[in-house]
Formats: sequence, C-alpha cells, structure tokens
Amino acid sequence: MTTTRAPILGLLLAVAAALPGCGRERPHRAPAAEAKPPPAAPAARLVAPERVRHSARIAVTGALEARQSAMLAMSVPGTLARIAVRRGEEVAKGALLAALDSAAAGAGVRQAEAAVAAAKAQLALAEDGLARVRRIAEAEGASQAQLAEVSARRDLAAAQVSAAEAQLEQARIHLAHHELRAPFAGVVTQLPDGVGITVAPGVPVVGLVSVRDLVFRTSLTQQEAAGVRPGAEAAVSVPATGERGRGTVSAVVPAVDPETNRVPVEIAVSNASGRFLPGASARAELEGAGERDAWRVPAAALLQRGGGHAVWTAGGDGKALALPVRLLSEERDLALVAPDAGEWPAGLRVVEAPPLGLEEGAAIAEGGR
Repeated sequence: MTTTRAPILGLLLAVAAALPGCGRERPHRAPAAEAKPPPAAPAARLVAPERVRHSARIAVTGALEARQSAMLAMSVPGTLARIAVRRGEEVAKGALLAALDSAAAGAGVRQAEAAVAAAKAQLALAEDGLARVRRIAEAEGASQAQLAEVSARRDLAAAQVSAAEAQLEQARIHLAHHELRAPFAGVVTQLPDGVGITVAPGVPVVGLVSVRDLVFRTSLTQQEAAGVRPGAEAAVSVPATGERGRGTVSAVVPAVDPETNRVPVEIAVSNASGRFLPGASARAELEGAGERDAWRVPAAALLQRGGGHAVWTAGGDGKALALPVRLLSEERDLALVAPDAGEWPAGLRVVEAPPLGLEEGAAIAEGGR
C-alpha cells in the first residue's frame, strides 16, 4: 500500500511545480490614487441692474477749511509784556492779542509831540513877523528884500512843522506795532508759553483761524464741471458728527489740474452757528446738468479700484468681471452707478454678494437666495 501512494504523491508535486506562481508570494500592489475633483466655483446670486432716470446730482468728498488762517507775528522787536487772549478763545476783528513793552516807543511819541509843538510855535512867530513886515512895507518902511527874507523864514517854519508832524506819525505807528491785533475774526489756536520772552520781527506769536466762514475745496471730472456754475447750491455734511448745512459754489476754476485731470471747485460754507469744525472731512452734493440714465445695483457689489469704483459682474460665461463705474449716490444697501463706457453691457449681471477673495476671471456658480 505504501508502494502505491509514493508514485501518486510525486506526480502531484510535479504538477504543482509546473503551475506558474504556485508556491510563491504575490508582490504587494499599492492602490491607485484617486483623482481629486476641481474645486467647485463659489455660488453667488446674480441680479440684473435696474435702469432708472437720475437727475445729475454730484457727490464729492473733501475737507472743510478755514477761509482765513494765519500765524501772526510782530513787525518790531521787543519784550513780550502781555498776552490778552486765551487759546481757543473766539475774538473779533481788531481785538488785542498780545503786546510788547512799549515804554521806549511811548517816550518816542511824546518826544515827537513836543517837537511838533515847538515847530508850530516857531511857525506862529514867523507868521507874526511876516505880518508886521508886510504892514511896514505898505507904509514904505521896509524893502522888498526884507519882506522876502521874512517870508522865507515863515515858509521854513511851516516846513519844520510838516517834518515834525511826519515824525510824530511815524512814532505813533511804531508804538502801534508794539500791539498785535486780530486782522480778522477767528479763534486763537496758538499762543506763547508766557510773557518776558524776546520777540523778533516775523517770528510767529499767535495763531488765528476763522471759523464762521469756511470753504469746501474739492474737484470734479471735466464732464461734471461742465454742468456746474458759481452760485449753485450744495448740501454739505460731516459724516463723523452727522451735522448738515448748505453751501454755495463760489468758484469753478476754468482749468484742469494736470496731476489729477480734474477741475478744482470751491464751495463757500456759512458756519454762523459754529457746528462745523475747520479741517473736518466732509461730503457735498450739488446739482449737475439735467437727467441721465443710471443703474441701481447692490452696494455690496461695489469695490474701489484705481482711485475710482467698479462693480462685480458676471456674463454668460459665468466668469467674474469688474466693470468700471462712476458712483452717483449710495443709500443703505443700494448704489446708483453709471458705467464709464456710458451704457450697461448687454448680458452682464451684478454679483449681489461677491464671495470673499473674488478675483477677475474667476468662475461663479449662480445660486443663493
């Protein structure tokens, strides 16, 4: 029985050896990497802009400036003897601001007054002598030479009076220059720390700024400026405080600023109540020329670009496009714009709430509420 099983077992081993791969360990194969799908395009709601008729009302920003502002200085040297105002005090035109020690100047005035009095006394004597000689000459008791001499003495005395009066006027002006007075009404913004200091001519002593008469300086495009005339009214507001007031266009400069390619404009702003502060950032709205087409879009679609504005849009290809526009007005969540090209391009819709980090040419999937 043992003899029969041996040939069968050998045959089975031979067959197993002949089969490929039998008895060997199969090599390990790494699973194939799954391809990642491309990132999904951000979804946003696309809305058609609403076309409306807009009366050309121009909105500009700028700063309110004092019509008059000056750093005032003494015109003569001296020692500061008095400061007559406080910083922040509002003063009238002609009010005394500061004064120098005027003892020497006052003495000069008194000396000049005495010289005038002496010259006038000499003139009185000369005129009396001339009158006497004339009476004698009429009686043929004085020669023409004597009359001419006395007359010349009277003329000399009169000239000396004129010279003395001129010196008196000069002394009084010199004394007046020891006082610094307000050349216009305004608020004191700067003062010396105290008296006793030596003041040199031309060195600023007091700062003064007008607060009741302000000017709003801004600029318009050439197209906007063509419809604005001096005398046009403007609504002026300060966003920081919410204060509102009225102004009047005082100047439209008939030239283009080469640096900005815009037309400078000035708006006079009355500030009798003092609610506006010089130097405050402000906004002004003024009437332009006639009505025009405009488009109402979501304010969230606006972006600033190159010193102007643009609106995120998407066309039929679903790619983001920043359309350059001019912002006409903005209220709450809506904005009124006009494309720089004039007309709204056909087929472009506005991206109502642009995704964060949206870039030009990025794909946008229409969605949202």
